[in-house]
Amino acid sequence: MFSVFLVAVAFALLGPSAVNAHGFVHQYEIDGKTYPAWDPFNDPYADPVPVRIERKIPDDGPVLDVTSPDIACNKGGETGVNAYATVAAGDKITFNWTNWPADHMGPVSTYMASCNGDCSKFDVSGAKWFKIDAAGYSNGKWAATQLIDNGYKWTSTVPSQLKAGQYLVRHEIVALHSVGQPQYYPGCAQVEVTGTGTQIPSGSELVSLPGLYNNVQWPDIWSDNIKSFTAPGPAIAFSDSSSDSDSTTSSSIHASSPIASAAASRTASSTQVSKSAATTAHTSASHAMSAAPSATRASSASSSSNPASTGKCSSKRRRGMVKRHVSHLAKRHH
Repeated sequence: MFSVFLVAVAFALLGPSAVNAHGFVHQYEIDGKTYPAWDPFNDPYADPVPVRIERKIPDDGPVLDVTSPDIACNKGGETGVNAYATVAAGDKITFNWTNWPADHMGPVSTYMASCNGDCSKFDVSGAKWFKIDAAGYSNGKWAATQLIDNGYKWTSTVPSQLKAGQYLVRHEIVALHSVGQPQYYPGCAQVEVTGTGTQIPSGSELVSLPGLYNNVQWPDIWSDNIKSFTAPGPAIAFSDSSSDSDSTTSSSIHASSPIASAAASRTASSTQVSKSAATTAHTSASHAMSAAPSATRASSASSSSNPASTGKCSSKRRRGMVKRHVSHLAKRHH
């Protein structure tokens, strides 16, 4: 009983800013439809557990080891899910984050990888990724800050030339606030691309994960006199120009207001289900949205013991270590 009291006191002392330390994608807007993402703090405990187009993530903590398989789609993201969203080649995908700390500055990127068939059966360890969108530092601002300014939203465009089929879409923020220890926040959703496109990325446009961030020299965002920083990786796939990936024409950042975006999006009539599990995985939007998280929520500590995917935020302004101890106590006494 006394331990429970201590947990309550600790939460009160931490305040809301510490509880809402990190964010994650909680919603996808695709072709005018809204798809709830996997909510690691609620979905695992729902009955029945909802089917999402996004592969599962364990929590809102980072991946720290760029040589770990977790760098591709987060811890647990190697396993497929029995659902996908349909998107036409040339259309946009908007990633709605719950929130993002202002000091967690860094690049934002979106990659895709062919599932070579059914994404629900595709192991991400064999994926070859191509970049469709990325931004680093330009015009005095990091891409993560632009995402915050845009109401915690980032929009990327599926290449119009892309051959139809099922693909993984990997969206990520890299936080550079902890000097010498970048934090990676990836997540992957499953989509089926439609249209008349016939092209696939060239070999020079493909990269492996792990592999993308090998030997990358990240800047010290607190002391370096940064003029510009190009997001790591290959050129944007199917790009007809030689401009770098941080150009404003390729970063696909849209400054629509949260209110306008909410009014424009409409609830998906259903979450499409991959053929291999059509009889068991179909989820109506009304059911899916009932478990969808709000744009602001309390996040809990990283629950995994694997150091490759759960790290302590070492920002000067963070209180993540206290947060994790408190969350650990809360879990023990839940």
